[in-house]
Amino acid sequence: MDATRAQERLLASVRKNADTGCWEWAGQVSNSGYGRTMMRDADGSTRMQSAHLASYELFIGPIPPDRQVRQSCANRLCINPDHLELVDPAAGG
Repeated sequence: MDATRAQERLLASVRKNADTGCWEWAGQVSNSGYGRTMMRDADGSTRMQSAHLASYELFIGPIPPDRQVRQSCANRLCINPDHLELVDPAAGG
């Protein structure tokens, strides 16, 4: 699946909040309160992934192995790439 189609598929499960700017995930939600989605890898296999991580990868790029992605807005359902930031887990980010 090409990146544009994957982005469109991800956005199909979003409600945009005009007040906060958050793109709130309206699909499956994990017990911890984060959105979850199925992602297709280059080899055609699928895997479950947090929606905010999928958004980061599709709209921004790869997540370095030594970093985590968090929502700067503190909304666990937000997948707006403008609200996603890389943090160093060792620094308490």
